[in-house]
Amino acid sequence: MSGVETLRAQPLMGPRALLYFYRRRLRVHAVQELLAGAGVAVSVALVFATIVASGSIAGSAGEVVRTVVGPATLQLLARGSGGFDEATLARVEHLPGVEQAAPLLEQTATLVSPRTGNGTGGHLVTVDLAGADTSLVVLDGLAHTLPTKTLSAGGIGLSRQTAEALGIPARAVPGTRGLSALGASISLRLRGRAERLKVSAVLGPESFGALSQAQVAVMSLTELQRLAGLDRRVSRVLVQAKPGRQAAVRAELEKLAAGRLSVASAEQDVALLNQALRPSNQASALFATVSALLGLLLAGSALLLTVPERRRAIADLRLIGAKRSAIAQMFLFQALILGTLASLVGLAGGYALSQGIFHQSARYLAEAFTLGTRTVLGARPVAIAFAGGVLATCTVSALPLLDLRRGKALDAVYRTEGVPGNALAATVQRALALAAGGLLATATVLFFAAPDRALIACVLLAFATVLAVPLAFAGVLRTAEALAEHRQTLTILPVALAALRATTLRSLALAATGAVALFGSVALGGARSDLLRGIEGFAHDYSADAPIWVGNDGDNQAAVDFRPGDLARRIAHVKGVAGVSAFQGSFLTLDGRRVWVLARPVGGARNVLAGEILQGNPATAQRRLAEGGWIVVSRQIAEQLHVGVGARLTLPTPSGLERPRIAATTTNLAWSPGVVFVGTGDYRRMWASALPSAFAVALEPGASTTAVSRSIRALLGPASDLSVTTARAREASIDALTGEGLDQLREISLLLLASAILAMAAALTSAIWSRRASLAGLRLAGVRPARLRAILLYESALMLGAGCVTGALAGIYGQFVIDRYLERVTGFPVASLGASLRPLEIFVLVLVLVMAIVAIPGYVASRVSPTLAFNE
Repeated sequence: MSGVETLRAQPLMGPRALLYFYRRRLRVHAVQELLAGAGVAVSVALVFATIVASGSIAGSAGEVVRTVVGPATLQLLARGSGGFDEATLARVEHLPGVEQAAPLLEQTATLVSPRTGNGTGGHLVTVDLAGADTSLVVLDGLAHTLPTKTLSAGGIGLSRQTAEALGIPARAVPGTRGLSALGASISLRLRGRAERLKVSAVLGPESFGALSQAQVAVMSLTELQRLAGLDRRVSRVLVQAKPGRQAAVRAELEKLAAGRLSVASAEQDVALLNQALRPSNQASALFATVSALLGLLLAGSALLLTVPERRRAIADLRLIGAKRSAIAQMFLFQALILGTLASLVGLAGGYALSQGIFHQSARYLAEAFTLGTRTVLGARPVAIAFAGGVLATCTVSALPLLDLRRGKALDAVYRTEGVPGNALAATVQRALALAAGGLLATATVLFFAAPDRALIACVLLAFATVLAVPLAFAGVLRTAEALAEHRQTLTILPVALAALRATTLRSLALAATGAVALFGSVALGGARSDLLRGIEGFAHDYSADAPIWVGNDGDNQAAVDFRPGDLARRIAHVKGVAGVSAFQGSFLTLDGRRVWVLARPVGGARNVLAGEILQGNPATAQRRLAEGGWIVVSRQIAEQLHVGVGARLTLPTPSGLERPRIAATTTNLAWSPGVVFVGTGDYRRMWASALPSAFAVALEPGASTTAVSRSIRALLGPASDLSVTTARAREASIDALTGEGLDQLREISLLLLASAILAMAAALTSAIWSRRASLAGLRLAGVRPARLRAILLYESALMLGAGCVTGALAGIYGQFVIDRYLERVTGFPVASLGASLRPLEIFVLVLVLVMAIVAIPGYVASRVSPTLAFNE
């Protein structure tokens, strides 16, 4: 039985008939199917890559934490860098219900590989350095196969990732599963001193588990205590409770802590890292979701190009007696095949993106967390991205099936003006415009009522942009028509207008593609630009509080203390130095956040507070910090704890619980968990430490920053691990580090723009190619190729102009929505929207590139043979 007979006879078709009709469609409309599939694939790739890249940071870090703690379920933690007495371990081991316990000392250190004769080496890497003893191996932490020589005196074990970063080659040891560095050595820079150590082992996955892919190092506990000047001190004690005794053990540990130590789950760092990543993940998720939506809208626009042809196909099938059910089955089957193949391509592309340009960096969190580097792939992201792509394709492809409604004439599509299937009734245009206005109003009300619902508001704005295109397109046509009437010399314009009206639906699909492209590029690209400008402003204010900084290598946050000796006095005697101030800082766990604590002397936070305070007065805040008993905190911390300016906030410090008042609230200073400013006097009392984490060097009038920096470096000498940094260099380092963490947002917006330009170019190329018959008719009437190219240029400019203007205007509003979301929900410093030429720049860029791309198919189509008109 033939395909047509099958359609007439049966309400449903078999697999062979479905494949037969789809093969026929591909032979005739392969370009349209490819274009639609590309839009779906891009959206699936964006969603999948973002989910995988974001989840891999926390996922790999979780593997690292679980490798360290082994079967431990609880831990006793120090609240300051000085740790607590090692004798506490024995008290923990004797608590009823404790199975095993193991001590751990952790420090942030810098490792430097020696330079070789050929000039290689000299690599510098900041690592998390752990000091452990055999009890941790017994507990099965750090992996039970850890070579015993790793904890030998005078040696240090490096993870494979660290060894590779240092350029230290590692080779397999015969007869073992381990790796050897073949007598290599490194320079360890720790708390103001440098010391040469031999590399006792390079630890791969066979002996170090997930830690092999993190920038970490390990050595014996006693050796690290000696090098750090922390004799008989530990950072934490890991505890394995007996089955069923965890609650009782936790209660005993709380008594032992006496309010000066913290008791937490052994995997607390995973939860803290998830919280720290949440703002950047929220920003990435917003960008990715909006981009994916726009990708689907691009796919929908591409599918709209096929709607006239599909509607004619439905009319033809109904005229030969095909069953409605068989037609619906055939169309949905084709959509399912297209969606499945496109989604599979999108998954493959998304995985490649997550491994490459979308690989998210979290180095800005490295000072407070031990991070892994492995890409973690789960079933959930695959299912979400794949199902979303298939569902969206089937939904958009089902639009032509509206012609199957009962009571609709079989040949209704052929009764409209212009090319059959292209008509759009005026009532439909008005309805779409009203719907666009309603969506815009709803998005506005929703955003101002709940800024954290910006994602929903952006979705509504994107749909409103598409629905507003018919009204904008009609306005452009009326304007062009009026221009043609007043300028009789524009003889080509009326011809182009007639062609556009004859193919209204196709023209609207192309205009909608331009609108979607401009909306996404302006909204996402503009919001990212505002975020970066806000962070650059913070970096400038933060660094400008001192012209020269002296501190640990790479410690931009001044959160790692060091033993200064008489260094401050010696620096003060350097020619050109007016004074030296000690800055302090650290990290503190506060209500599920690892917050950044900054302690600065009077006037030491003048610029950063002036630029970052959101609620309160900068001068008043500085005065109260100097008085003591007051703090300044990030707004999101205050809001989470339901406190405001003037209220008290409980801080779990090394000296116990403290309840200072809040003098002001700030942004998060690009540290996503938030910050706490404390006066120097309060910090020294609460943290029981006078050790500085940085020196701020003030200069005499007229002194050269470069010359003074050079003199201080010479003063420090080669035995010191401290670095000397100018304010400008410190600002550039912060910008680079935080900008690296936001690279994913740039890649998303650039990929969207590139995809949109290619989609528009492909759509225009397809539309021009499908018009060869009508162009052949014009050539038959004597129209020259040059005039045909001019007609195509006018048509393309009018179509894209209508869409791009609509998209640019909506994109500016979308940029405002995303800016406020980033500011209110994530706490990042965001620059004000202000006047920007970005929408105009993108508008011109898109038009120029698209028109340049389609010039070639336009030239070829304009030279079509007139005989094609007879063939058609």
